[in-house]
Amino acid sequence: MLPNVYVLTASILPLAITLPVTDSVVHGYRIAITPDRILGRVESVRGNIALLVAPLGPLAAGFLLASVSARATVAVFRVCGLLLAVWGTLSPSIRQAPSLAELDHLRPGTLLP
Repeated sequence: MLPNVYVLTASILPLAITLPVTDSVVHGYRIAITPDRILGRVESVRGNIALLVAPLGPLAAGFLLASVSARATVAVFRVCGLLLAVWGTLSPSIRQAPSLAELDHLRPGTLLP
């Protein structure tokens, strides 16, 4: 059976829709709770970590494509995306994160406990 572009699109579409939304919430929350005096450092570390792990996806895809079919490679990445979505959804630290209103009592420039 030939690979179908519609199946590939349907498997990627949910992540393409949800990732920008969740990323904006997480980034916004992190920026809001980080003291101004260390915000540049925190964002620098986040950016460096993101750049360091970015090549791992294409590398894994290349190894998978060399050893299994394209369909299996897409399935592996789809399952990984689904597992990350479930993990993020069920994560107690994300689900029970204090609201910004609850953090108002902290003085500006202090680290969260």
